[in-house]
Amino acid sequence: MAITITTAEVKRKAMIPSSETGYDSSIGALIAEMQPALEYSIADIYLNDPSEKLQATLKLGMLEIMTGEFIEQLRREPGNAEEFSVAGVSIGAAAKCGVELIQQGAARLAPYFKAAAPAMSESAASSTTKDRDTIFSADEEDW
Repeated sequence: MAITITTAEVKRKAMIPSSETGYDSSIGALIAEMQPALEYSIADIYLNDPSEKLQATLKLGMLEIMTGEFIEQLRREPGNAEEFSVAGVSIGAAAKCGVELIQQGAARLAPYFKAAAPAMSESAASSTTKDRDTIFSADEEDW
């Protein structure tokens, strides 16, 4: 099941007005760059699951990560990270919500990452004795 992230969704999450089209190509490029990598990192069993709630969870996590990255890219533009402080009042610096959004999305997706799934060698018994019962005895144990 393919997950689709749109430019409009990223703009909504980043609180950019839909009428503002100046960032559309940057957002589109970011989606094209990040979506395949994020989908690849999620175990196929979850990506192919038809459950609407699971797919919504995966989409939200991916959307949060992409939007957070876009916000961080905006902060790196010249003039966007400047701050002016007088008598304890700061003006100008953007909040660090991009990093927090990335962390939130990563935490949401963490249980579904391939790295979180146990390897087959760790979760299944392997045997070279085909068609025979596996017998374990106390004599074979090293204590």
